Amino acid sequence: MSFAVALSMVEQAAKPLARPVRVWVLDATPGKVRAGGDGEDHPAELIEFLRRMPEQVSSKQEVVDALVKGQFSMDVARWVATNLRRTSPLGQRPSSSFSWTFDLNGISEMYKSYEDTNLWRIVENVPRGVHINFLKAERSLHRWALEDLQRIYTAEELAADEGGGVEMHVLEDAGHWVHADNPDGLFRILSSTFRIETTIRGMQD
Repeated sequence: MSFAVALSMVEQAAKPLARPVRVWVLDATPGKVRAGGDGEDHPAELIEFLRRMPEQVSSKQEVVDALVKGQFSMDVARWVATNLRRTSPLGQRPSSSFSWTFDLNGISEMYKSYEDTNLWRIVENVPRGVHINFLKAERSLHRWALEDLQRIYTAEELAADEGGGVEMHVLEDAGHWVHADNPDGLFRILSSTFRIETTIRGMQD
């Protein structure tokens, strides 16, 4: 969802942005959302499952057990539980119960907005000095259609001609929840571009 915000910012502020600008799109495409299937964890199903749970729970393990029982993966269940905090009523000591650090209703609305948003126009007309990196998870639950891949590869060629950049990366041994499935591999891919960025900025100074 956050990638849609980032791409929208590129479009809205394309003219005054300091260059270079680098945007990362993690296991998502700018257009139609093709998620779910093959027993993978579907983001929309996960959000709705959490909305049906009590607003307060007795422990993080309670959430982990409920998610695993609901056929979600252990890795995702453990990651979800990191978003719980002890409930602290105003002026009182923290209680023994836990609640979410975020608004599940708001997240549900944001995900629906993400599904309804099409940002191919930005990818296919990248401003000069802007680089958009797509990262595809090897075991992605997001259905990367051949059409999506072809449009990204075509955008790579167009962006290079216009002084921008579009690039595709693949993260091995990871499903859609890349930060939970292969954090080390994700860091290696991201950090490689950070080094490039540092070199470019050093040359400009």
